[in-house]
Amino acid sequence: MGGADAPIAVISRDSASGTFGTWQEMVVERGEAGARVTARAQIVASSGAMLTTVAGNRFAIGYDGIGYVDESVKAVKVEGIAASVAAALDGSYPLSRGLYMYTDGEPAGNVKAFIDFMLSENGQRIVAETGFVNLR
Repeated sequence: MGGADAPIAVISRDSASGTFGTWQEMVVERGEAGARVTARAQIVASSGAMLTTVAGNRFAIGYDGIGYVDESVKAVKVEGIAASVAAALDGSYPLSRGLYMYTDGEPAGNVKAFIDFMLSENGQRIVAETGFVNLR
């Protein structure tokens, strides 16, 4: 769609990242198990580093969670669908996933209080205010 004839800088998360694992499963390995984005990818350790690196290089492309996308980068549509809270909630955006909290047995004490807060109106408001997809 136009642009300079220049090498694309591929930016990837490190293998300890849940975002990396999801990208591998939903995108890379759909074509070939064990595949990698590219051996030449620049690896970054955090979502903040991903945003800064991509925003700082007009030839860069990377992947990150919707809550980290801001006006410094352009989100690419997938199958013609833009990433949005609505598209994630209705399932039309093909690269969305749920996040889960697991406990060793029934949660109690501070763990239960934290989960209860996250599920509360105030907790879900914070999720939405920070750009992520809440449950409501």
